Amino acid sequence: MFPPNRLLQYTPKLCVAFAWICLSNFCFAQDPAAESSASSAASSAAPEKPIYANNVERDNALLTKAFTAIAKADELQPIETPDEKIITLFKNGETRQTKGALLIMHAPEVPQLWPATLENLRRNLPLYSWATMALPLPAKYQNTVPERESASASSIAAETESSAASSSAPAEAIATTSSASSEPAKPLIPRNKLISDRVEAAVAQLNKIGQFNLVVLVDNSSAPDALATLYKKINKSSTTNDTVDGPLQALILVNLQNQEPLTKEQLADIFSVGDLPVMDVFFNPDNTAQAELRRIHHAEAMRKNLKDYQQLILPSQPPVSVDDKQNFWLAKIHGFVARKAEGNELQGGSSNSSNLTMK
Repeated sequence: MFPPNRLLQYTPKLCVAFAWICLSNFCFAQDPAAESSASSAASSAAPEKPIYANNVERDNALLTKAFTAIAKADELQPIETPDEKIITLFKNGETRQTKGALLIMHAPEVPQLWPATLENLRRNLPLYSWATMALPLPAKYQNTVPERESASASSIAAETESSAASSSAPAEAIATTSSASSEPAKPLIPRNKLISDRVEAAVAQLNKIGQFNLVVLVDNSSAPDALATLYKKINKSSTTNDTVDGPLQALILVNLQNQEPLTKEQLADIFSVGDLPVMDVFFNPDNTAQAELRRIHHAEAMRKNLKDYQQLILPSQPPVSVDDKQNFWLAKIHGFVARKAEGNELQGGSSNSSNLTMK
């Protein structure tokens, strides 16, 4: 047994310990309430909406910014399809007479980037009597962007699960309520339809401003869908050795996407118009893999009896700058369009095409 003076010595310490225990219990009891109020505040906040409805809208916005950065204001040419509005770049010829137009179609793997080789043609071919139009197409493989989940959305989902577990209401009713509160997603338009609509709108715009003598440059990723649209308008019965009765007079196929080689079936369709002059361009050094790819292209062109087919190999060269007005690439393309698609427009001809006498 403690003596009285010893007990009095420990009394202050015992009081402090008792007060600390009471205060701890009070704070612990307040924590759930604080969490509940924070959860309620978070659940009352509206969920964060995505900036773009889908990847196509995002890519179009990025391309618009990229085009605005590399082009002058008067070169921006908006076109409209049944499903969207996009920006193209049109540059008129810079000589007394414009002989035709080169329609450049490309599906960039990265929306912000437009290849320097194509941009060089777009800028500088007008110096040699040819207008140009750059038409962006949707890429085959979309870059996936992880969806952002806001804190409020997480809180709402957790609260819904908690209420569903404690409520006697059926799960179907809860799911219906949850889905009714969210906005319906826009249907994703198939890539082949986007390409078809954009090609038709671009050709219609060129025809509207008096450009009927068209040469098409298209990458291997977009060629099957883009050319299928154009080939439907070719009148093969009126096409002869020196005329093509249709919306294009020559084709430049650029093999830019190495990860998307064209199949034999696709090549058969691309080379199905025997009287259409075709330049098949390969950019890499002619190694074993490319030599085999060129052999497949050439063999299919011969099987389809393509009368005017040539391959152009561009091995490792100094990179083409966008402002280089005298380079081998530009000279080859200018020579091809001048020889294969230079002629007089057919006045008063079909609304879909014009017959051009080719040299």
